[in-house]
Amino acid sequence: MDFGTTILGVTAIVLGIFTPVVMVGIILWYKSRRNELLHDTALKLAEKGQPVPAELFVDPAEPYADLRRGVVLVMLGVGVSLALFLVGMRFWAFGIIPMFMGVGYLIVWKMGSIERTSVTNPK
Repeated sequence: MDFGTTILGVTAIVLGIFTPVVMVGIILWYKSRRNELLHDTALKLAEKGQPVPAELFVDPAEPYADLRRGVVLVMLGVGVSLALFLVGMRFWAFGIIPMFMGVGYLIVWKMGSIERTSVTNPK
C-alpha cells in the first residue's frame, strides 16, 4: 500500500465521520440562534409594554407533527415488513417496531386532538 492510498483512506474515514457531526452542529446552531432571536424579540416587545403574542412561540405545524410522524412510521413499518417477507427473509417482523412506534404517535395525536377540542369547545 502506498502513501497516496493511505491518505485517501484516512481522508475518506475522517470525512465520513465528521461530515454528519458538522451537519448536526450546524442544525443545532441554527435552531439555537433562531430561539435566541425569538426571545430577544419577545423581550423587546415586553420592554416597550407591548403584549407578546402567544403565536410567536408556537409552531403552526405543531398539532399535526405527531400525525405526520405516525403515518410515516406506520407506512415505513409496513413497507419494511412487506419487503422482507417478499424477499423471503425470516426477519420480516422487524418492520413491526417502526409500525408500532407510528401507532403510538397516532394515539398521541388523537389524544391531543381530543384535548384541543375540549379546550376550544368547553361544555
